[in-house]
Amino acid sequence: MIQVEQHGSVTVIRMARAVLGRPLYWTAAYWLDGLLIDAGPRCTADELVRVLDKVPVQQIAITHGHEDHIGGLGALVKRFPAVRVYAARPTLPFIENPELLGMQRYRRIIWGKPTPFTGAHSLDEVEDVIHTSQFALRVIETPGHSRDHVSYFEPTFRWLFCGDAFIGGRDVAWAPEFDMFAIVSSLRTMATLRPERLFPGSGTVRRTPLPELLGKITDLIQLAEKVRKLDAAGHSTAEIVTMLFGGEPGIHRWTFGHFSAANLVEACRAYNDLTAPAPGADQGARRSGAWHDDLPDPPPRRSTDPGDLRR
Repeated sequence: MIQVEQHGSVTVIRMARAVLGRPLYWTAAYWLDGLLIDAGPRCTADELVRVLDKVPVQQIAITHGHEDHIGGLGALVKRFPAVRVYAARPTLPFIENPELLGMQRYRRIIWGKPTPFTGAHSLDEVEDVIHTSQFALRVIETPGHSRDHVSYFEPTFRWLFCGDAFIGGRDVAWAPEFDMFAIVSSLRTMATLRPERLFPGSGTVRRTPLPELLGKITDLIQLAEKVRKLDAAGHSTAEIVTMLFGGEPGIHRWTFGHFSAANLVEACRAYNDLTAPAPGADQGARRSGAWHDDLPDPPPRRSTDPGDLRR
């Protein structure tokens, strides 16, 4: 299943495996001026090629090495043999050998297993700037969702293509490899860019993204603070999951525990360990405001798009 939308010069291509006509999980690629950002999953690769058949695809830039972002590379390179594929140096091993992803069964079912591809180039070769005839996109390091994650920022129009560095909605379950300290730091980096359009991995484009970026930072820090207080009161992980989330969400079942609220609680603990003040330090530094010293406060209310996975 594929949906195509136009946002000015940017073509948004949302892809998902469909069951009984319903998408299981949306992921997106973005085309502008001969550049494709991300390649989608293998399960929709042939459809993606058909969508792109009448436009030039001269370059492909990858945000990170997960199967829903690199799985279409094999089909795309076959259709566009002269295309140059760029990725961060830590992403290249996953493109060359997808076995390194350690994909659980549910990931193979939803997205399919990528085929190996050995022709990708490091972003170092272009000095972390992807040039097209009309645009220049700067590479921004945005780890946390994965260690190799990067985003692409077009400074003239302030477009930010952020892959999965930003996922909308309330966080209720994380994978064990997610790093909260890195995610919060990356969200801060993205917020300081003051983007006017945010193009995330879900394909749900944000036209005024700063409030949601700031709100996500606040939400995560406040969640970590709640976990810290419950830990101090002696509650177990299971008790905290029940108190904060009402138990494990549905994604815990269909990912066979890979995504869980318990993982999110553990991520909060790791964040708290890293941000705990030294003995005698000002306790006020723990407040979320310390993270926003150079940014405006988020509004008290902000929209949450239902197109994003709640996790």
